[in-house]
Amino acid sequence: MTRHVMHWVRYLLPLLILIAVQAVGQQRYSEGACILLDQQVQRFSHMPQSSSYRNAKSEYDKNCNRPQRPVPPKPAPKQADPVEVKPAEPEPRQQITPAETIQPTPADTVTDPVQIETKPPAVTVASPAVVAEQLLQAEPEEDKPAEPQAAAAEPNSVPQPMLPVPVILPADDRGLPVDWWRPANLVNMVLANLPLIIANIFAFLLAVFLMTNWLGLNLPGFKGIFAEYKLNRLLRWRLARGYRHFRKLKLLTAKEELVVVDHLVLSPFGIFVIMVKGYRGSIFGDVAEANWLRQYFGTKKQFMNPLHQNFKHVEAIKHHLELQGTPLAQHVHSVIAFSRLAQFKTEMPANVTYLDTAPIYLKKFEEPCFDDDQLNRFAALLRQASTAN
Repeated sequence: MTRHVMHWVRYLLPLLILIAVQAVGQQRYSEGACILLDQQVQRFSHMPQSSSYRNAKSEYDKNCNRPQRPVPPKPAPKQADPVEVKPAEPEPRQQITPAETIQPTPADTVTDPVQIETKPPAVTVASPAVVAEQLLQAEPEEDKPAEPQAAAAEPNSVPQPMLPVPVILPADDRGLPVDWWRPANLVNMVLANLPLIIANIFAFLLAVFLMTNWLGLNLPGFKGIFAEYKLNRLLRWRLARGYRHFRKLKLLTAKEELVVVDHLVLSPFGIFVIMVKGYRGSIFGDVAEANWLRQYFGTKKQFMNPLHQNFKHVEAIKHHLELQGTPLAQHVHSVIAFSRLAQFKTEMPANVTYLDTAPIYLKKFEEPCFDDDQLNRFAALLRQASTAN
């Protein structure tokens, strides 16, 4: 069991680490990004139904760790500014005659104790013809559009549509910690991103299930893994303690050929060598035929007769348990278990069954043929060849 767990951990641990490392940089936005999002929220706060406001508000609440609105800097204490004296501007419509002169008004005098050296600008006296020509050439000032706040304040005014402004977030310069590879940091990253890791694993398994079962894609090993796992559970749940179950037996035949037995059940009533087939579709075949036919969605494919294929496994078991040429060799039985996704269009052979009915088929053998000493010796030999326990 420990070897089986380590076999899966060897493949799942790199996947978990990869997902955790990729998700670290997606946890929170930087401080600059949060400030930009907060500014956009304030800008569109008077339009809470707009997409710009909702998107910015959602991103700000979700990705900013402790959202705090930027505090404006405190104004510096005012200092006494030097007073500038500006000359009075002449009114544009007043006609100035040559005889008139411009004299300073009492308001232009400065009583501030600050000493400021100012030079009065040179004033030129314009003739009536020049002033009239300047007034004709001057363009009237265009009315500036009202501010958004002023337009919203007026009840009778129609607000102008505002287009959403895309916010360009600065790149987050916060990368992985320097010592991210340490076991403690890796464990913290995995725990922090555990929901994301579980969601990715669930999505991966769901995709594999859809491709192997609904879409009919024959991905290497996945169909066999699901079928063998189901048979393993059924044999453990529905068989009594007198039945001993072995999986993944690597054995050599009498001709030194390596074979792998999917499942083997050792009982006082016989030895059952079980081969699992995870095919789906319509199955056509007979015991004597070398190849059987599988038809699925109009596609026809031939595969080797599983009874002939399992014959080599049975001979390997007899050779390993030293039963060749003995009367006990007849008690080693070949069993083929198909998934319920497969439907036989021809008569099923006697030793061909489905996964859920395999325990029922084994219980049909009720005559004891092995004693306890023989069963213990067989179990010790099979335990040495098992790679799953």
